Amino acid sequence: MNEVPMLFPMDPDKFWKQIKATIEDVVNEKINQPFQPPPTNHLPDKALLKMSDVCALFQVSKPTLYDWLRQDKLRSFKVKLRRYFLKADIEAMIQREIIPVQPKT
Repeated sequence: MNEVPMLFPMDPDKFWKQIKATIEDVVNEKINQPFQPPPTNHLPDKALLKMSDVCALFQVSKPTLYDWLRQDKLRSFKVKLRRYFLKADIEAMIQREIIPVQPKT
């Protein structure tokens, strides 16, 4: 295998092992953190939330919300060209997600 010149004094194999170990440490740390749902007190006071509000709350994109709608995780109401979500449905979804899925070992 051709060796690629590196700009720092370290053996490439040692470098990649160190990178792999660092990534594994970060992933294991994230997996072992307890699940913390988003606080419900940050929900807007409105009864109907716009798609952008829900995206910001869950920190997901619009395609992800559309997937959740197709999977019946969320319900929405369409008024003309806009889609709205009930605040109560969002709170219920947050409560359902409080129990995290245990990783398979």
